[in-house]
Amino acid sequence: MLLPSQQRISALMRRLLLCCNSRHPSPSITLFSIFIIVGHVIALNLSCSFLYGTFPSNSTLFFLKNLQSLNLSLNDFRHSKIPSEISQFTRLKHLDVSFSRFSSQVPAEIAHLPKLVSLNLSNFDLILETTTFKNLVHNLSEVRELVLNGVNMTSVNPCFFMNLSSSLTTLRLFSCQLRGNFPNNIFRFPNLKRFSLSGKRFSLGGKGNLTIDLPSSNWSSPLQHLYLSLMDCGRRLPESIGDLKSLQYLNLLHCNLEGSIPASIASIGNLRQLTSLGLSSSNLNGQIPPSLANLTQLSSLGLSNNQFSGPIPFHASRFSKLSDLVEADMFSALQNLETIFLSDNNLSLRMNVNANFTLPKLTYVSFSSCNLSEFPNFIRHSNGLQSLVLSKNSIRGNIPEWICEKDHLRILDLSHNNLIGKIPNRLPKFLSVLNLQANYFDGNIPFGFPEGCGLQNLNLHGNQMDGLLPRSLVNCSMLEVLDVGNNSIEDTFPHWLESLPDLQVLVLRSNKFHGSVQSTKESPCFPKLRVLDLSSNYFVGALPVRQFLSIFTSCDMEGIRL
Repeated sequence: MLLPSQQRISALMRRLLLCCNSRHPSPSITLFSIFIIVGHVIALNLSCSFLYGTFPSNSTLFFLKNLQSLNLSLNDFRHSKIPSEISQFTRLKHLDVSFSRFSSQVPAEIAHLPKLVSLNLSNFDLILETTTFKNLVHNLSEVRELVLNGVNMTSVNPCFFMNLSSSLTTLRLFSCQLRGNFPNNIFRFPNLKRFSLSGKRFSLGGKGNLTIDLPSSNWSSPLQHLYLSLMDCGRRLPESIGDLKSLQYLNLLHCNLEGSIPASIASIGNLRQLTSLGLSSSNLNGQIPPSLANLTQLSSLGLSNNQFSGPIPFHASRFSKLSDLVEADMFSALQNLETIFLSDNNLSLRMNVNANFTLPKLTYVSFSSCNLSEFPNFIRHSNGLQSLVLSKNSIRGNIPEWICEKDHLRILDLSHNNLIGKIPNRLPKFLSVLNLQANYFDGNIPFGFPEGCGLQNLNLHGNQMDGLLPRSLVNCSMLEVLDVGNNSIEDTFPHWLESLPDLQVLVLRSNKFHGSVQSTKESPCFPKLRVLDLSSNYFVGALPVRQFLSIFTSCDMEGIRL
């Protein structure tokens, strides 16, 4: 007899599992067909197979006594319990039930699988009690990969993790509600390559309920991936972190750190494999070390929401003895860079007008509050750019034509600058957010919003715009926010915007709008509107209370002449 292929077996098992949850099992699935294959299946991958319904304890799945690998992840078992019968798979080495909507307590029988090498229980409705976890750690002496993201482990003492096998290579504990001090001996596990740990949001006192002290020496030498967030990491970022020569991913987010970035972190001789560096929102200060430019493999860099000061040292390595030289090509060697966030520090991003380099893979750029006085030239040829945030700077002049040619651009935020002139008629065609608030633009709002325009948020507040509201705004069928306040627009109330089904915020304040607000329709207008600001205009007549006020949660009518 020819054995069925793994693909055929998986397809058949999907039908078997679904039949177990059906009131009318398919007659084509017989016990005979089940027993033909059960003796041969050692691996079964049903991940993302659209399985749904409660998971029965008498499932035909448990006939597969020789199973060594089982993947049930990304299905919908409707808050079923993980069946205790799972212990029947005595040969199981790999078990993944992640994000399949299992709930309740993890069964104690999960610890009766002594050959497990990898275990992924990640679910946000599972609870892992102390006794079960201690037995699991004690019995699973072969486990190398343990992933418990989202599992409620409130009652588990972090010290128990120190009893895991020294063969452990992966430990992921994202959002497990752990409390207390997590022993930093975890960093000395000799084979640990990937470690992720996060706490809960900081309390009002500024401290989290999970802490871990980064060691000053003797890190696990093979560590490649380190993710820590929402916890206290011992206040200082130790110099010894530069000893992790295999490190590829480092993210310390909201870790309540203090002090400066150690120079060793950017040494090309130490961290030459680093592709992602994230130190956002960690209270770091001082200057960004020039040696960051040596991390040539970086594809993601996040330093936002810290207390950095001084200039961003662009490519000073060639002229390292000239202390006053700052060039605008720090990132010129980072040809794989896709994301860079430097917003909301005390940085001065100084540009060299003669800088001639490009970052071809750049996708997301955020330089808010970086004391820029001109548009960064090095993003000019980043044709895949999707998000550009240059708000709260001192950029002067007009919007350059090359920005309008960024066909992939979704978010453009140039608010709070010193931009002048006319808003270009041609804007990136796939824009969803356009924020030009608090500049010095004048003239008419561009009239050419095409049919099917995907704009969701348009903010022109605080400029010198005049003329009429363009009627082509009705083509922006996804528009949710329209703010043209504090301009000189002279028009009547835009009843024609009623056709926009998702409009939630409409700000017309401090313009020259005039006439009646009354609609000719008797039915309620703007069904999703939540914020309406008509203050300081020249509207007259009766206020259509029934048509408007009953649906507003925020409404500012100050200064309306009615």
